[in-house]
Amino acid sequence: MPQGALSIVLWATDLNGFAAFLTDVAGATLETRHPGFAGLALQGAEIQLHSDESYEGHPWRQALANEGAARGIGAEVRIQVDAIDARHRKAVEMGYVSIQPPHDDGTGRTCQVMGPDGYFFTLWEPQIGGT
Repeated sequence: MPQGALSIVLWATDLNGFAAFLTDVAGATLETRHPGFAGLALQGAEIQLHSDESYEGHPWRQALANEGAARGIGAEVRIQVDAIDARHRKAVEMGYVSIQPPHDDGTGRTCQVMGPDGYFFTLWEPQIGGT
């Protein structure tokens, strides 16, 4: 696993599905997986997916169980990708919701997808040639 300046931990109801989203849509590399845990690398950053069982004593654990899968509310994960149109299309094919399809934003192309467990993902591809 990378030991960079940033490591993010996301709670997941479906580790395999969330790992597939991160590899197929965001371009992450699955580094390790075992029951209740998946570790991925993405452009020098580490992403850890944990099942609820990983946090038995966490004060939000019961609230998450009661409230369903909207655990990503309030978080936006921004990831630079290549081939943004294909990545967006893959997310939709996997059953995730397109919030905003790929579009030019003046610095490149960007799109937004509601991914696993209600996490909001902004995918962006920088403009090539920088004008």
